[in-house]
Amino acid sequence: MGLIESPFLQACAGQIPSRTPVWILRQAGRYLPEYRAVRSKFPDFLAFLRTPEAAAEVTCQPPRLIGVDAAILFSDILTVLPPLGFDLAFKEGEGPRLSNPLRSGDGRTLERFDPVMELGYVMEAVRHCRAALPTDIPLIGFAGAPWTVACYAVDGGGGKEFSKTRAWMHSDPVGFGKILDVLADVTADHLAAQAEAGCQALQIFESWGGIVAPSDYRRVILPAVERLLARLRERTRVPVIFYCNGASTLMGVLDGLDADVWAIDWRMSLSVARTHVGPKPLQGNFDPCLLHAPEETIRKAVQLAHAQAAGGPWIANLGHGIMPDAPVSGLKALVDAVHALPPVVAEVWE
Repeated sequence: MGLIESPFLQACAGQIPSRTPVWILRQAGRYLPEYRAVRSKFPDFLAFLRTPEAAAEVTCQPPRLIGVDAAILFSDILTVLPPLGFDLAFKEGEGPRLSNPLRSGDGRTLERFDPVMELGYVMEAVRHCRAALPTDIPLIGFAGAPWTVACYAVDGGGGKEFSKTRAWMHSDPVGFGKILDVLADVTADHLAAQAEAGCQALQIFESWGGIVAPSDYRRVILPAVERLLARLRERTRVPVIFYCNGASTLMGVLDGLDADVWAIDWRMSLSVARTHVGPKPLQGNFDPCLLHAPEETIRKAVQLAHAQAAGGPWIANLGHGIMPDAPVSGLKALVDAVHALPPVVAEVWE
């Protein structure tokens, strides 16, 4: 069997897949002992990330160990920042930190770069993955959406409020919009390069979309997302998944987005999402903590989601990344429960 028979790619194309596909956000991660064994060989996260052979090794683990229907490249949404002049580091227990965050009025400009030259280790990892993966397992490349990457670039690291970024958006929407436009162009180039290197699908992570008002998202942020998608469509026709964390606040704003697959978090039912996207493919949306539940509870949750997704293809996934303490047994139970169900159901359960 080859990629043409991939249930994941069939669903992305809007077709009825041979079985319900499932993969997991952040599936190459610390919950897997095999991942931790590879990670322990490197002094820090960036060294790990920038070693193509190691990145490919952990990328290929979940399809083999868990039975998921697609692999997602082991990388990070902030890889585009160092070529833009940011000093990026990952501190254990703290996440990403930038020693030179961007500030309104500081006179700095961001310039596009060649991702093949500046992020060659990413493309090399893609090639290693494609050589190592079974012929029927697609590889997903990814990047952060302009707003989400800007949150880290301006606030200087992770958080929940990103108050400095939001302040800039409100105080100077035109100037901030120019930053988003550069990030849109850079991200389109980066995603297209991943597709050219061998990825069969691409996911855009709008991890912090839900922290702004819908009117602000429409006014300042959405034009950059549309710019990104338009530029990407000029370079490649591989399926594009748009994932928005906090999507329930933005339904209506994002309805017409030119993405092939809509991916949502667990705070909104798939049946509600279906009313917005119609027959387009949906991806999601189990609470990551569901994996701690008994197997029977997981099975019932899968059955309910399966029914709620009626009306178009469904790609099962978590509504956010898998937690480091997630039991592997729970993830296997979820994957098995998804694969036990047919790809189409006849009615929507409220």
